[in-house]
Amino acid sequence: MHPAWTEYVYSRGIFQVVRYLFDYLTGWLPFPLTYVLFGVVLWKFFAGIRYLFFIGEPVFLQRLAHSSWKIFIFGCGAISVFFWIWGFNYARIPIEQHLNLPKITFQIADIKTALDTQTQVVLLLRPQLQADSSQPVLNEWSVTALEGSIRGDVARTLAQMGYPTPGRIRGRQPFWEGFLMRFGALGIYNPFTGESNIDRGIHFLAKPENLAHEFVHGYGFGDEGTCNFVAYIALQQSDQLPLRYAAELSFWRDLAIAYRQKKPDEYARFRETLPTGFRADLDLINQKTARYPAYFAAFRYKIYDQYLKTQGIPEGMENYQKVIPMVLAYRRRIPSGD
Repeated sequence: MHPAWTEYVYSRGIFQVVRYLFDYLTGWLPFPLTYVLFGVVLWKFFAGIRYLFFIGEPVFLQRLAHSSWKIFIFGCGAISVFFWIWGFNYARIPIEQHLNLPKITFQIADIKTALDTQTQVVLLLRPQLQADSSQPVLNEWSVTALEGSIRGDVARTLAQMGYPTPGRIRGRQPFWEGFLMRFGALGIYNPFTGESNIDRGIHFLAKPENLAHEFVHGYGFGDEGTCNFVAYIALQQSDQLPLRYAAELSFWRDLAIAYRQKKPDEYARFRETLPTGFRADLDLINQKTARYPAYFAAFRYKIYDQYLKTQGIPEGMENYQKVIPMVLAYRRRIPSGD
């Protein structure tokens, strides 16, 4: 109801303190703080099981009532902490309003035009990274080595847009390959640890955009489309060639998905006209993702869709695709070369 209050009291005030505390108290750890949090949760879970089933006194029903009450209190506390250390950011002033982005409407023909333009951008950039157009990009890079560059690009872009970027958010890859992907997520910002996490199993060409997306969450943005938008703009302007290619490739894929959903046959024919090496990049990204199919994908979609709507994002999961009109509107407001 009061986004300006949220923006200036919480997002630009209270949350800035939270960001500093996370980054300078635990951000120096050489391992993800998620491991510690996960360990504590497991310890409390097994302690609860032991109390409920392996302790003789008091009687079972009393122990069950006591445990249920403790779980309820814990849940209320966790929700309260979630909002105060990050969740109120959902209610801040929308970035498109802050940037005064024009509202645009587009048809499928506009998507195809944007896809054709983006194809030229990607194909002009790719030879600088991989000279042989018949082979996929092979010089894999480490996200750990590029963490600082990605974080710096995101912070610089947000600062240019007029947002504070305190602290030094850590980019992590916790657990094993496919752990997050099995739950239907390529990455996640953990508000209880202040860390931006991505799955180890993501193809290296897709990791920069996903990590940049989670960094934007870490700087206080809940809207998924906003995070995709800022991540693209940040990496597109990077001085690191791999990051620029990863950004342009990611936006190309967003446009391709939108076009394929409306015109699957036309998209299939268009894809066959692309250079062999570029198609190989796309195939390898898809193959890597397909190794880790999500458990209960439909259930997870409905849950997260409802969660986003509850937080004030009416389009729910479709919010991810808002990156397309936002980027096109940004390009109209700030033409290339200006």
